[in-house]
Amino acid sequence: MRIEGSEQVEEAVSLAQQAEWQDITPIEQEEGEGSMCPIAYTDEYRELMGYLRAVMAVGEVSERALALTARVIEENPGHYTVWVYRKRLVEELESDIAEELDWVCDISCKFPKNYQLWHHRESLVTRLWAPSNALLVSEDQRITNPVLRRELQFLDAAIDEDSKNFHAWSYRQWLVSTYALWTQELAFVDTMINQDVRNNSAWNQRYFAILANRNPSVVRLEADVAKSEIEYVVEHIKLAPNNDSPWSYVTGLLLRHAPSMLYTDLLPRIKQLAADNAYQAAMTLTPFYWSALLDIYEQQSADHPDLKKQLIDESSAICDQLASETDIIHCRYWNFRKTSLDTC
Repeated sequence: MRIEGSEQVEEAVSLAQQAEWQDITPIEQEEGEGSMCPIAYTDEYRELMGYLRAVMAVGEVSERALALTARVIEENPGHYTVWVYRKRLVEELESDIAEELDWVCDISCKFPKNYQLWHHRESLVTRLWAPSNALLVSEDQRITNPVLRRELQFLDAAIDEDSKNFHAWSYRQWLVSTYALWTQELAFVDTMINQDVRNNSAWNQRYFAILANRNPSVVRLEADVAKSEIEYVVEHIKLAPNNDSPWSYVTGLLLRHAPSMLYTDLLPRIKQLAADNAYQAAMTLTPFYWSALLDIYEQQSADHPDLKKQLIDESSAICDQLASETDIIHCRYWNFRKTSLDTC
């Protein structure tokens, strides 16, 4: 491993040459006799792992073992066994959690899409401030607490660096749900969507924030919330009608949590928008408008059998238009959708 410091870069001293490791006999990896495809480890990594196996074999809990895990993670951040061992060491050595978080920050700058470091961070934060204690105070007090303030600032920077970093968004969901930061999250998501209306990760986070930890398989949206979301989406569709994100968001949200409002509330709003001279051309040329109509008519047909024939005829015409004009590249899909209309 090469250790960087100011303007100089020098090779790390081999563990075999360090006095503190003289009592340890490395355990080599067993490749198996006649291995057809042995992994070409570097000599340095092979040595590090040999010593790591040795200390893990005897369950050593020490500062040198902790330092060794850091070196192994630098070489192979995806080695989840090493992360588990490091978590145990941090806990049993009662290491300074703030310092450990600083170290994780450094690692995340190099490997921002590594699963293990985000899970390690979760364990550190809950040790700094137990959720059971945090939930005893108001949300405003939780947000201003140094522990959560630091995490939110860290996430702001991570998402600003890569607005579609799945790991950062997942960690944010964990943080928000664990510490019940729902009010501030909607404000954050609104800012992100206004910065980039095509950021599908932000729209996904809005869905998460609207449900606010309720079971998505059973929750039914309050009418005022659903109406508010419809208006919110329509205003953002105006900014970019050919943007899949708001269309997918609103149809998915209503299909699962307020299905009748697809045709009682959303349908007249998007038809009104499509009739507006300022948006008519963009609306009628985007496949997302027609696809939304198709989803709406299918739901309405299921809820109102007396309208089924009329709605299937309209849905069939939409499939033909999508397949032959608006979305030719997906014509086979729309032809398939047409054949399945009778089973609505």
